[in-house]
Amino acid sequence: MFQRAILIPLIPLLLSACAVGQEGLTDIHADIVGDYPTVSHVTADDLTTIRGENILLLDIREPEEFAVSHLPGAVQINPGISEAAFLTQIGDVQDKQVVVYCSVGRRSSIFAERMTAALESKGATSVSNLESGVFGWHNERRVLTDADGETDVVHPYDEVWKRYVVRAEKARYSPE
Repeated sequence: MFQRAILIPLIPLLLSACAVGQEGLTDIHADIVGDYPTVSHVTADDLTTIRGENILLLDIREPEEFAVSHLPGAVQINPGISEAAFLTQIGDVQDKQVVVYCSVGRRSSIFAERMTAALESKGATSVSNLESGVFGWHNERRVLTDADGETDVVHPYDEVWKRYVVRAEKARYSPE
């Protein structure tokens, strides 16, 4: 019985793992939408449209992943941060659209689900997850940055998730 309880939630993930690259990310996103129905999502095109507006972009990956590359202007937030520590770290969110992302969208959806009420209570106008995360952004050859400026590399999270990075030769575990 214990084994079944562990395996059943993994079935959608295992099925979506059959497809790779951008197609696989689309399948994963569909699973994420089903798993986190209260979380809003924005596409990369949507994000570029609202970038000039009052936006707060949060990278919900580990510091090592963020160091390799991130979306321009993003702030790194540890995925497991407590609500109180997060609100202290992030500061004023009044009238801001908050967009969170991670590698593919699962960690950031979990984060968005967990923090939406707190962000909205502090004045955020919306909280959304970036569809397909930084992998989708990278796969579409959109601008990423690191400490030195623009880069075309991305942290693959691990060898399993690396298959969703279309340009696998651009996957790095440490900054260039």
